[in-house]
Amino acid sequence: MSSIFRNSDRRGFTLLEVMIALFILVIIGTTTSKAVIDAARLKEVLKDETEFYGEFRTSVGFIERDLAQVFNPRWFLPPDHQKLDFFGGSQVRSAGQEDPIPKLGVDEVVRRTRGTASQTFEYWGPVLDTSGIRASRFQGKEDRFSFISASHARIYQMKKESIYSKIRYEVLRQDSNDKSSTLLSLNKVENTRPFELEEPREANYVQTYLILGNIKKIRFSYHKAGEKDGKPDWDSETADPPGSFPASVEMEVTLVGPKERILEERVHFNLETPNELLPKTY
Repeated sequence: MSSIFRNSDRRGFTLLEVMIALFILVIIGTTTSKAVIDAARLKEVLKDETEFYGEFRTSVGFIERDLAQVFNPRWFLPPDHQKLDFFGGSQVRSAGQEDPIPKLGVDEVVRRTRGTASQTFEYWGPVLDTSGIRASRFQGKEDRFSFISASHARIYQMKKESIYSKIRYEVLRQDSNDKSSTLLSLNKVENTRPFELEEPREANYVQTYLILGNIKKIRFSYHKAGEKDGKPDWDSETADPPGSFPASVEMEVTLVGPKERILEERVHFNLETPNELLPKTY
């Protein structure tokens, strides 16, 4: 009996001790939950910013790939073709088989080009000499540029496509439900029939791709080799020297990222343009 009474005399936790323990548990729980919530928020922020920068790098990669493979068939011509005189008549006859690129007379050039030999188009210049081969045309403004590129990926072997394509990058107002929005988008228009002179308004071989969105400001400029300052426009038909392409294209862009964060970037895209190989017929 004495042992029973001794056990019953043992004291438990006091109310104050219980309240202190509960208070400590509340502090630990609050701190832990806050840390978990902050970590989740940081994870979302990092995820959004990673996707944002990843999309920008991917867009830059598209532009870089297209410009690096800019194409002009006249870079590969020998320099001995005579200029065409559309007012002096046909004076040059076709050469023999020893010439890999026969020399054509004015009459033959006009016949083969259906009277468009002296015309200039968006992507192609006029026929300049007895080779009958046009020069591709590079045109650039502050909000767009166009050229022929050998960067098209031909996926299906039997599909009637070329590795060459007409490419135009252009800045448009971004589609948005907010009519007061002034954001812009950079779009790529690709025509996989590059050797057609006219541009169709709508065709299944002309595709438009959104390259970059949420643009606050964007501007393109064009640099000659060895020159630091760029020009706001470029046209290979009126360039100095005639027929030449820019050595590089510069893009200055301001983007609106996650949480209204502003990203300002300046990117240079180099063109593989052997302008020194242009035939003397220019």
